[in-house]
Amino acid sequence: MYTDEGKVENIAQQPKDFFQRAIIKAISQKGANIYQNFKVTKITPIGQDYMTVDFKYQLLTGAGFEVDRTGVASVTSVGKAVQLLWTASTSIRYKKTEQALREMAGSFRCYSEGLELQKIVYKEDEY
Repeated sequence: MYTDEGKVENIAQQPKDFFQRAIIKAISQKGANIYQNFKVTKITPIGQDYMTVDFKYQLLTGAGFEVDRTGVASVTSVGKAVQLLWTASTSIRYKKTEQALREMAGSFRCYSEGLELQKIVYKEDEY
């Protein structure tokens, strides 16, 4: 969840740098110094509420290696924030994993209202 922007009314009208900031926030949860050369390569609307974002970056490993990574994310804004699910693979394996990554990102859904969960009450004597 990306709370810096708050609720975004029309996700499809957001500029490229909006998606870049949101995905960078997600991939850098372990620290700001674990990636470099981040770039959004393609943004595709999926309906009115979701955007598919293709991106690439270099992962900086603790062992001093740079690993080229390519990914896809699904981005939406429901409730009071922006939500996204990102997936990525090494660039070398991306052609083999792309379909699965796109299916995972494409299955992402968020709901903020309209769901009511019933509370189940158990009585000790009914077990």
